Amino acid sequence: MKPSIAVFVVLFALALRQSAPAEPVSHDDSFSKEGLFKADVSTLKDTQLVAHPDVPLAADQNVLWCGTLQLAWNEAVGLVGEKLHFDRQVPEVDLLNRMDFTRKDLDPDSYVALADFEVNHVEDEIRAALEKTFQGAASPELIPPKPPHPGPDDFVAYAYLYKNLAFATPFPDHSPLNFGTTAVKAFGFDSEGQRPPGALEQVEINDYHSPNDFVIELKTKAANDELILAKVPPAATLEATISSVLGRLGQHSISIVGPGDMLAVPKLNFDLRRDFSELEGLVLEPSPGAKIHRRLVISKAEQLVRFQLNEKGAILKSEAVIAMKAMAMRPRHMMIFNQPFLILMKQKDSSRPYFALWVGNASLLVPAE
Repeated sequence: MKPSIAVFVVLFALALRQSAPAEPVSHDDSFSKEGLFKADVSTLKDTQLVAHPDVPLAADQNVLWCGTLQLAWNEAVGLVGEKLHFDRQVPEVDLLNRMDFTRKDLDPDSYVALADFEVNHVEDEIRAALEKTFQGAASPELIPPKPPHPGPDDFVAYAYLYKNLAFATPFPDHSPLNFGTTAVKAFGFDSEGQRPPGALEQVEINDYHSPNDFVIELKTKAANDELILAKVPPAATLEATISSVLGRLGQHSISIVGPGDMLAVPKLNFDLRRDFSELEGLVLEPSPGAKIHRRLVISKAEQLVRFQLNEKGAILKSEAVIAMKAMAMRPRHMMIFNQPFLILMKQKDSSRPYFALWVGNASLLVPAE
């Protein structure tokens, strides 16, 4: 699905306590099955799930960020006693080490974040914390199994977040909306159709320049949370776009919906997950002042984001895990030629090869059955 040059950026200020209705038996039960899209992001060409929002933003790409991976990273930093440094610093490490999203950006009833050593049975700690915070409603999927023989410094850092921002008055279904060249389901109201008074009062127009440049807030029963939708031209990065939109809040007097106003919001319902392969395999190199002194390797860095936006409100469930274990005496060598590589053939006593091939794509490779 290719969005137009003006894209929707949906931002969530998840800073304060929500006043949602009683939780369902399971967080998973609060999501609808309507139009559910479930995928590993690595299989998608037009969608990214990123570790940090300071990444380039193209108008025709979906770029998704959620703070759970950052929360888990912060907990790992606390356990190690310093920012994490590795045998090689990939860009994601430098971004995560900024630690610019923290616990203070969330209310304590909406998340669990902790890190501890495997020898302390960290998996049991995670489940106990989820039970205490969510009274049995949490539906975790990324808690790793207990290792049979953990090393003394092996540890897991984990985060779980759940938010349910329900509308007091559900919006009416809108006729299908053409998003680019694709017809999609939507909710809202037009100037002549059904316009429930309670729904109209839930729309606040924060800043409006044109039909392709505006920022609104949809009010929910979670009085201390904000659900902001902004149809704006993208800035260079997702982070810059977020900053630009947030900077427009409070700059003008808020307008209420009038008789000729229209609202049409596409429905979203997805379950995305990603293994951060660029982090997995990095070798932690703690300084002499760190709380641990062994070299550890990231064996797992994974995140999932379950999100729904429809006429009833917005629901978010996200989970992230970072696992580090001691390096073996002999380092493991990952020799997987799954990216461009070079093949040479030469005589032993010659300084020149007689055959060279740079494999830049799969067209010369034998296809799988």
